[in-house]
Amino acid sequence: MTITAPPPGTAQPRRYRPLSRRYASWMCGLTLALLLISGALETFFGYREALDRIETVQQAQAEGAAREIETYISVIESGLRDVAKLPWGRPGFGAPQRREEFYRLMQLTPAITDLQVVDRQGREQLAISKHAADRFDSAEPIAETALAQVSESEGVRYGSTFFRDDYLPSVRLSAFDGTGAVVATVDLRLLGDVVSRLAAGVGGQASIVDASGLLIAHPTPTHVLHRMDLSGSPAVRQALAVDRRDAVPVRGIASTDIEGRPVIVTAARVRPTGWIVLMEQPRSAALQPVWATVARTLLLMLVGGSIALVAGIAFARRMAAPIVELRSATGRIAGGDLNTMLTVHRHDEIEDLAQDFNQMASRLRDLYASLEAKVAERTAQLSDARDVLAARADELARLKDEAERANAAKTRFLAAASHDLRQPMHSISLLLGVLQSRLEQPDHLALADKIQSSVATMESLFGNLLDISKLDAGAVQAHIEDVDLGWLLHRLEQTWAPQAAEKGLRLRVRACDVVVKGDAALLERIAGNLVANAIRYTHRGGVLVGCRRDGDGQLTLEVWDTGPGIEPRYREAIFEEFFRIEAPGTGAEKGLGLGLSIVQRCAHMLGYGLRVDSRVGHGTVFRLTMPLAAGSAPSRRALPRLAPSAQALAGRFIVVVDDDATNAQALVDALQACHCHVVAAASCDSVLTELQAHLRVPDLIVTDYQLGQGRDGFEVISRLRQHYDDDIPALVVTANTDAALPSRAAQHGARLLHKPIGLQRLLEAMQVSITP
Repeated sequence: MTITAPPPGTAQPRRYRPLSRRYASWMCGLTLALLLISGALETFFGYREALDRIETVQQAQAEGAAREIETYISVIESGLRDVAKLPWGRPGFGAPQRREEFYRLMQLTPAITDLQVVDRQGREQLAISKHAADRFDSAEPIAETALAQVSESEGVRYGSTFFRDDYLPSVRLSAFDGTGAVVATVDLRLLGDVVSRLAAGVGGQASIVDASGLLIAHPTPTHVLHRMDLSGSPAVRQALAVDRRDAVPVRGIASTDIEGRPVIVTAARVRPTGWIVLMEQPRSAALQPVWATVARTLLLMLVGGSIALVAGIAFARRMAAPIVELRSATGRIAGGDLNTMLTVHRHDEIEDLAQDFNQMASRLRDLYASLEAKVAERTAQLSDARDVLAARADELARLKDEAERANAAKTRFLAAASHDLRQPMHSISLLLGVLQSRLEQPDHLALADKIQSSVATMESLFGNLLDISKLDAGAVQAHIEDVDLGWLLHRLEQTWAPQAAEKGLRLRVRACDVVVKGDAALLERIAGNLVANAIRYTHRGGVLVGCRRDGDGQLTLEVWDTGPGIEPRYREAIFEEFFRIEAPGTGAEKGLGLGLSIVQRCAHMLGYGLRVDSRVGHGTVFRLTMPLAAGSAPSRRALPRLAPSAQALAGRFIVVVDDDATNAQALVDALQACHCHVVAAASCDSVLTELQAHLRVPDLIVTDYQLGQGRDGFEVISRLRQHYDDDIPALVVTANTDAALPSRAAQHGARLLHKPIGLQRLLEAMQVSITP
């Protein structure tokens, strides 16, 4: 190819040679390349298919081995369950008969080497062994006390694998016998015979590891005697990490065996025990047919690729020269030289391309000139817009900082109020309860009742403020579980029926024995706020609470009232914070306007649907839609039938620990008025000193959470229980609203109450905690 400027006025004959004819041979090379790619892909897929066949065979072998071991284990389980379910302890079924039955079981099941009878605490009552003397009533704890806790519904519980006498692989399993448990020790050496019979392909073998990765069966017994831990093996590690419900957790993965040789492994799980059966086959033996096919294909690809490479080089040299020149000219234009021109004499498509390139360069020069003018104009406009946006961004940043400071101030205020205001309010509630128990004159009692009503209102308003703050801050997390709605509605009726009766209203709650999905505390809060709101704004008639099933697995909880109704313009606004409808006759019932806002937030957190329908002058209905729990039956929870709290607590020995002297003295006065024996102190050490003078074990511990100097009420509970070696009931009464407290209270088996709490509610909670 020659690129020159033709002399002026020279007309040369044009010989047109089509580019398709020139590149026909190049396409032949491309076709060969595609054939080579196709061969490579075919080889790859053939390799994958071979691996799939190996995996399928190994999976069938592993599953068969697991079923064989499960059958072997089930025979042992069946014999153990049959012995355990006999009516031991009844006439004719004493210790001699049990001993004979144990001998019979060990004869029928040679793998069982020891049988023990233990109580629920894991203390041995009877031991029969093939290698030791029989023991009666030794009361020695067994090695794995958790086996004594097996339940009748559980069937058989398995212990950990261990090596008896440091060389015999064994495992313990237990079955419930009506009062305690029968524990059998099983010799696992017979598993070696099982794996030795398993065929795992050419050069393959099978082995078994327990749930921790310890080798318990292998065709080579010495490997088991060495107590080899295979949990670090990739195959074992992956099998143990997979969900235990997966019968085949590992399928055809590459790994190494005990001796470090590459193998292909498939694992199957022995379901009752959690053991893993490993089927291994040397990788070289498994893939030998594949490698032969791959070698032939690679040889053919190498020959064809060499031919295509030689042809490609030759064609590339002929094609590249004009394209390189065009690329060089394009690079000069990209660098800003728009005066670049090409003159090509080839009489084919390349020459046409050079002419098109020259036209493009001329057009670019014109466009560039006009573009510079437009860029200058747009730059000026963007500069003005940037200045405006910068000013707005500064204003938005200032407003954002102010909002964050205001929100932080609100958070700090509510955090302080959460503790500091709850303490005096709690003292007021307790002292007022004591005062009411000491008043006798009707006018004094009426005045105390009014004070109690005002305190209760103040507690409710303050609680709503804190609840809305915690919901907005994300401090409240929903714990989804199965909730017995019938039990919850019964509690709702017990709580709000007296308040409805005080207003001359009737609260009717329709029984609804179903189980729904949700958070019991949040659901009770939602239903309680809806009922309280209905009672507050209803003057005549009553309030009805009922349920309605939907056809798509949903349940709708409905709260009806006969109040004044809600105008359509307020239907959305009633769920806003601090919104209250200004309606005639509602002055005495108005609160802060937070109840329905809390209802909406809790419903949104649980994913429930919430809607309201109302007719002005006729009443309102709130509907809460929630999902039913699939396959769950309503639990028959026994509802507390409390006697009068003061009478039920008479004579009880109660320990009070609170570093606030006012709160402690108020609670002591209240409990002494109930004829309780009370010991009070400000710290754990002090109360232990006080209790040295008492021989009686306390019936209840009532403690504050924050006790100063980094101590807390949970430490008091633990130390007192350890001191008396008794699981003493406990109440933690605190003004702290930390979201982690409920879980800590559950771990310590204590009931958590938040201040302020009225005296009657506190006495009822104490009665429930003490009552078995």
